[in-house]
Amino acid sequence: MDPASAARSGNRVLEAQSTRGLLLSTASRLASFPGGDATFFSRLGFRYGTIVETFRRLYGSVPEVEGYLERLALILLECYRDRPDRLKDSDSRREKAQAQGRAWFLEPGLTAYMAYADRFAGNLEGFRRRLPWLKELGIDIVHLMPFFRSHEGNNDGGYAVSDYLGIDPRFGDRDSLVGLADELHEKGMFLAADLVLNHSSDDHAWALAAKAGEGKYRSYYYVYPDREMPDRFESAMPQVFPETAPGNFTFVPELDAWVMTVFHDFQWDLNWSNPEVFLEMLRILLGLANMGVDLLRLDAVPYLWKKPGTSCQNLEEAHVIVRLLKACADIVAPGVAFLAEAIVQPSEIVRYLDSGGLAGEARVEECQLAYHASLMALLWEALATRKVGLLSATFGSETRLPPGTAWLSYARCHDDIGLGYDEAKIREVGFTPGPHRRFLLDFYSGRFPGSFARGRLFMENPVTGDARISGTCASLCGLESAVDGEETELALRRIELLYGLVSSLVGIPMVFSGDELASLNDYGYQSEAEHAEDNRWMHRPRMDWEAAERKAAEGTREARIFHSIRHFFSLRRGIPALAQDAGFRVLASGSENVLLVQRCPRSEDERRVAVAANFSPEERAFPLAALGPGFGQSPLDLLSGRAVTTFGGMAILPAYGLSWLAEA
Repeated sequence: MDPASAARSGNRVLEAQSTRGLLLSTASRLASFPGGDATFFSRLGFRYGTIVETFRRLYGSVPEVEGYLERLALILLECYRDRPDRLKDSDSRREKAQAQGRAWFLEPGLTAYMAYADRFAGNLEGFRRRLPWLKELGIDIVHLMPFFRSHEGNNDGGYAVSDYLGIDPRFGDRDSLVGLADELHEKGMFLAADLVLNHSSDDHAWALAAKAGEGKYRSYYYVYPDREMPDRFESAMPQVFPETAPGNFTFVPELDAWVMTVFHDFQWDLNWSNPEVFLEMLRILLGLANMGVDLLRLDAVPYLWKKPGTSCQNLEEAHVIVRLLKACADIVAPGVAFLAEAIVQPSEIVRYLDSGGLAGEARVEECQLAYHASLMALLWEALATRKVGLLSATFGSETRLPPGTAWLSYARCHDDIGLGYDEAKIREVGFTPGPHRRFLLDFYSGRFPGSFARGRLFMENPVTGDARISGTCASLCGLESAVDGEETELALRRIELLYGLVSSLVGIPMVFSGDELASLNDYGYQSEAEHAEDNRWMHRPRMDWEAAERKAAEGTREARIFHSIRHFFSLRRGIPALAQDAGFRVLASGSENVLLVQRCPRSEDERRVAVAANFSPEERAFPLAALGPGFGQSPLDLLSGRAVTTFGGMAILPAYGLSWLAEA
């Protein structure tokens, strides 16, 4: 062994001995506190090395780092002690299942639903009474949008959090949330909720204490007495809301200083380089888990670490934070999974699930799920252009995930639709990036001649020409603009096409509240002072329960879309090839309008399924030979229960048609 290798090996031995010693001394001190048991100390011992290593990577230069580690361990013990027995029992079952390769979030057929509790059903108790609606639709995971106390007036849809564990009285109280979680669990369902990691509201207790002059809490945020440091940051940081919240810093008179505010001036960015912030947020994370939350959506996770001279997004330290949070959560609540809200390039999104593995190192677990924002954007691009070149090329090359993780796929969510694509891929399929982006913006805002879409531009930047799109799925698909039966039919087919693909291409499909009824844009937001400047509220409609009653009436658009989505969800449960982590490959369809994707089950004993989708408003065909051997000359369309229509060796798809073709 050469001297350098010997030195590294010696250092690893010393570090391991130091970690073991720290573990023993920490365990000895924890033993004097109530609440620990063999399970807790076993989990602590198994993950303590990871915790120490990652904590020191973040905070090794902070004085008395061992003291912080001891405080961290005590938080874990206290939260484990407070975890209800019913949740501990659930943790044990999930741990055993995961050890056998059956993590709960990878159970075949899972579906998700996203909603604001107040806009869906008034409050948490009202939501609980409406659970039969979600069960009928076939929903498993219920994501409640922020229900915490938040900033008065405009609060960015609840993401300006004033109390991370305090339920907004308009929604109910802690008992309301726990009761809802318990009922979901009794029904075999799961609760997802947001953990807003990047910022707090400027009226959070920490911010108020900082304004009152308490230095401890001032250090929870990025606070600077003059513009020197803000200007250094601004030189490389993009703007999130250039129209309504330009820049990344706000002058706060009470502090006589500049505070980093990447999103809005009332959302102060937390300074995660301060270990006190980590400990505070860890306790909050575990507090949410102890209320019964099964899936934590890590909001704005790419923004967690800030360095001047960088974009302050996707820095390595952000990944280390997530690894550390997950290692800690696995001691107290190992049944809880993380969902990365990372709306960035697919190559960056994947790193929040398995960053170490992609770097050629041993796998390092972070999140288990991530939003497939790229697929969403690609689907809307194909719908506008009627061509699948970009979708086929990009989807086929950028969506591979490590084992044990999965995408959450969707047509749209509470947020805007970003139109970020790989410019090299755009050129590869024959488009010019700038004009192509302009076309999409004009198309979905209804400005392009002949466009069926009725959306609006969100956060248009006149300097760069950048913008995003707001609008409900139905309005963007043409239902709002339809003037006759033919246009209405095409609009309904587009909605069905999108949700059929979300249900079959990859991952767990998610519905945003109202889409199951083909809800149109709600322009009432313009008369609401707290919402008027944010047109995303047009696609966050209040649930129309009168319209919901019409889904029982044959021939209504509500009945058609509700039952179509329910059919997609119900059918995919029994198709192993459509499991969220099943393999796939894009096939050459021979048509610029037809997407052809083969889904491959994990077991060779199960049948493959080919997903065929026509993005044209006219009938299109593709050669059956493109499916490869095994599908025969007249494969069964699982969606209709009939053999696909064929002619001369070609499979025929109607306008905006979709088929799930089964291997013989």
